[in-house]
Amino acid sequence: MLAFQLSARIVSLLLLAGPPAAGTKSGAADLERGEKLFRAGDLAGALQAFDSAGKTDPKDPRAPYLRGVVLEKKNDMAGAEKAYREALGRDAKFAPAHGNLGAILLGRNDLPAAEKEILAALAGDAKNSSAAFNLGLLREAQNQPREAAAAYRRALQSKPNDGTCHANLCSVLRKQGDLDGAIAECRQAARLLPESAAVLTNLGLLLSDKGQYDEARANLGKATGLDAKFAPAWTGLGRVELRRKQAAAAVDALAKAAKLEPKDSGVAADYCRALVEKDMRAKATLEECRKAIVLDAQNALAHYELVKILVANGDCAEAKAESGKLAALATVKPKAKAQAEEILKTCVVGKPAKPAKPTSGTAGKKN
Repeated sequence: MLAFQLSARIVSLLLLAGPPAAGTKSGAADLERGEKLFRAGDLAGALQAFDSAGKTDPKDPRAPYLRGVVLEKKNDMAGAEKAYREALGRDAKFAPAHGNLGAILLGRNDLPAAEKEILAALAGDAKNSSAAFNLGLLREAQNQPREAAAAYRRALQSKPNDGTCHANLCSVLRKQGDLDGAIAECRQAARLLPESAAVLTNLGLLLSDKGQYDEARANLGKATGLDAKFAPAWTGLGRVELRRKQAAAAVDALAKAAKLEPKDSGVAADYCRALVEKDMRAKATLEECRKAIVLDAQNALAHYELVKILVANGDCAEAKAESGKLAALATVKPKAKAQAEEILKTCVVGKPAKPAKPTSGTAGKKN
């Protein structure tokens, strides 16, 4: 499972291109002055200039639109929405206002209203990469991955070096089962966003799914180096080390992940699994596996690993009870259920058994 999906809403200051609906020299001068003040970080001055332009040219939609951009920068979303609607009252086809209004509505999860505005923005400006990107987010929220991918590709036609868009397309393609396409997009995202731990983590996990463990490990290692507190990178690195059969390295990585995410049952189960691979008879191994079950009694992997521990310790009655709990879980795979039963047959009361051959990762779904 991908650890993190980048998603963002793009809002940009409209450059003063194209004639106003009803322009005057003084109005144009105020707009230009406001833009310069905005770029210099003087938001109060920019608002004053745009307000002046709006009064001078009451039919020009750009002044209230630009006012909305400034208000968004000030995190006044209600004021920004009002300004964008004022711009559309002056010109119902003003695409930038439709785009930014759609973005605000999308952020509020008002999907039908957001869709109407975003599509209007694209109808007015087919190359609006921001609107196309937001359409991708909208389609994802509507659980339409194919349409989301098409929207992100449309955005990339106008803005091919948008790393966030490549990252989102990577995630969508992975959901569609296009692993090669997802890897290609995540590679582009990593090239454009080399300081993103999330992108490198996603790329590492995808490469791991392809069996390219060395490259996966390298990318996940870079991610932990960029952000030592990014738990998904440590989790992914631990899982890769398990696939590489490097139990000690897996324990080290997953211990860090578990410390960062102490209530994540999926991480706890993976940590349990790594400890079993390293030393299933250690006291800490039993404790961590029980802790994983406390976090989520339905976690099949933790129950499965606990059966192995109990058999190894000769606790046959408890192992049988645990095997029964495992079999009753809705998430357990038939293969894991059968393996647990076979392991149980080797149990000798009070006599430690030889550790079973590693079969980790077959028990069931993880978070």
